[in-house]
Amino acid sequence: MNMQPIVLLIDDERRSGGWLGRIVRLAGYICYQVESGLEALNLLEKKEIHVVMSDVDLPDMDFADFVRAVKIKRNYVEVIMLTTHASVHEAIKAIKSGAFEYLIKGTDNDVLLPLLAKANENVCSHFESFQCDSHDDVLWSGFNNKCEHEESRLPRKN
Repeated sequence: MNMQPIVLLIDDERRSGGWLGRIVRLAGYICYQVESGLEALNLLEKKEIHVVMSDVDLPDMDFADFVRAVKIKRNYVEVIMLTTHASVHEAIKAIKSGAFEYLIKGTDNDVLLPLLAKANENVCSHFESFQCDSHDDVLWSGFNNKCEHEESRLPRKN
């Protein structure tokens, strides 16, 4: 069984959310897209998600509260915060809330896919660190197969 990595993208701007979703899908990820923090949290309860990519400017909640809520629901999910206007204060707040990374839309595009692969690798590491009981064996083996797939996405050093 080979699982595809699954990303949840939250962006209330259709234009930027559209191109980000296309980039993520073209890279081989399954990508769900929603427009608000509450929609994302509801989907997180219903679907298997590995990495969340979210705009900092959520229409319905503070981004730091959103990151904390994701980590409470699924502590293994990595959250990448995206913004069009960088702020050192926001970046620090995002990381302290539990975000994996804070990126500027449009200027950090070249690091987006390698960062997404690294975030997904962290999810794999989380599952590999647990001893699985019989109920978790299927989930763990799926993540293990996905991790082997993720290694092929990471840039190689010469």
